[in-house]
Amino acid sequence: MPKFTETEKQVLDLFKLNTSFSFEGKKYTIIERDKPRPSKGECKTDVYVKLRDEDDECRELKISIKQGNAEFLENKIQYERAKEILGADVDNILKNSISELENNFKQQELVYFDGKGKTDPHSIKLGWKFEIMNKRGGKLSGALKLNKNQVVDVYSGQQLPDEKKNANVNDKMVIGSGVANYMLCVEETKDLSLNDVVKALIPIEKYVEEHPNIYYACKALNFRSSEDKWDGDRPLSVYVDWTIKEGKLHGKLNFSEPLKKKANEIGNNLKSMLEKLNISEKNFDDLKEKLHNDVKYYVKE
Repeated sequence: MPKFTETEKQVLDLFKLNTSFSFEGKKYTIIERDKPRPSKGECKTDVYVKLRDEDDECRELKISIKQGNAEFLENKIQYERAKEILGADVDNILKNSISELENNFKQQELVYFDGKGKTDPHSIKLGWKFEIMNKRGGKLSGALKLNKNQVVDVYSGQQLPDEKKNANVNDKMVIGSGVANYMLCVEETKDLSLNDVVKALIPIEKYVEEHPNIYYACKALNFRSSEDKWDGDRPLSVYVDWTIKEGKLHGKLNFSEPLKKKANEIGNNLKSMLEKLNISEKNFDDLKEKLHNDVKYYVKE
């Protein structure tokens, strides 16, 4: 499977200027083509093509490319980016979606005295990152609570800010050029012809009818005591509020502020709690005696 940038270029190269082809019952000639470039970030249109028909009427193909191996629509999501993607109702969408998995979250171990899977020994959970995906991804994954129009908006980019909706095409700003109206799903492009690509174009609305769900996955982010670190200041969909209760380390899951709290705040708070309990990497196992009974932990049997 070629890299996405290679696929994007190969598709764009097929749309050669002044080439004619039939599409949706009409004959068109390509009069402009480019990769749209917003003033910052990325838009949803990967390939922009302007066409003219035999009646001298123009139309735009604004193509969003999806490769068969792509899992993520968005990963490492910040709150601001989630709001761009999901719109003004982002808080309710996130809360309503994540709340369905509340029991799954509560079954998770929060402290690891021994390693388990990809989790290092002497690790403590800070919370879970948030990713938007094309398919489910593990136990802490589900479908976003979106209606059809909202799903269309996610794939097309209609909710993006103006600087991403109105991108530069051939060094001039074109209104709406960053808002996709067709989806192109491809595996390999090296043997494809222009007609192959044109036949494979699916209007975004039709694609959504066939793929009505957009999924999310919550991935654990842990404080690794052995390295005294965690993987960056990531926004957390659900975070652990670490406190000292009855003289012991206590963790309570917070579902009320998705993507509002970040790992550095939660991690530094946890480290201060450990310091108060005189727990460090050197005596991490002593935490077994200073861990509140409510906190689930893992010890290899």
